[in-house]
Amino acid sequence: MESALFINGIFEEVLDEVVKAHELDADQVCVLQPYSGSVIRLLQGHDFNQSPPIPFYISTTSDLTHISYIADIVGWDDKRELSNDTGRLQQFNKQISKNQPIQAEVYFYSDDEKTKECVNLIQVKNLRKLSLPFKVGNLIKVSDNTPHKPRTQAGGWSPVHPIPPKLIEATTTFLEDTLQSDIQKQVARSLNDTSEVRRKRLREANKKPDVIQVISTGYKRNSDVIAEVLKRAKGICERCLSPAPFIRRKDDSPYLEVHHIITLADNGDDTVENAQALCPNCHRELHFGK
Repeated sequence: MESALFINGIFEEVLDEVVKAHELDADQVCVLQPYSGSVIRLLQGHDFNQSPPIPFYISTTSDLTHISYIADIVGWDDKRELSNDTGRLQQFNKQISKNQPIQAEVYFYSDDEKTKECVNLIQVKNLRKLSLPFKVGNLIKVSDNTPHKPRTQAGGWSPVHPIPPKLIEATTTFLEDTLQSDIQKQVARSLNDTSEVRRKRLREANKKPDVIQVISTGYKRNSDVIAEVLKRAKGICERCLSPAPFIRRKDDSPYLEVHHIITLADNGDDTVENAQALCPNCHRELHFGK
């Protein structure tokens, strides 16, 4: 799986300037110039001619806890090599002067004394500001597959796993419990209508559902409890005593679901003694049956 890049803290005015340039010309390539003197290895080793763009997630210096901008990285240069390529450097400077006057030109140092070298020149397309920023903690680091922790100071980057674009572009947020409750109420009202009324609404309805952001509360369960309960069940539902209804595609094991007798939401323990291996039918009945 391809990696994405997260950069922690870029000035918002710099980003907004690029957003405006891309609104005028979607194919325009703009640049971002992090202050760091270390090479971003993910970009250095990427073949942009043969591979797709790299997803880019950005927090701002004024809000380091949220991803507020996203873009596609379509190129990268090491400025130390670029300084020896006069023609290419002039091309970048002309482009920056036209579309990004705040940056003015390619700069090689982040301080006036020229003691702090900055080496990454990132080329981006399709930079946009999210209507619903999401938390940095929603990013999963490639290095150890753990959530990314927000930092208190700007600077630094991390390779992270890409997030599906549809999830990022969601413009409405619902609490999961509220969403399910609303759907059930709407279904109940629909069942009370006549078929003619329902069919009329269906003819006028959008065939593609809106993409929304759903906020839910979950529990980080003990994997040993799940494994031990599944081993104990030996492929047999511990409620109806029927064999598992099918075999899992990924590992050829009998498909059973581990259910807490006293639910975690009701302060039940995440233990082997408080868990059962159930077929999907029994599991759904315990949650939704009369």
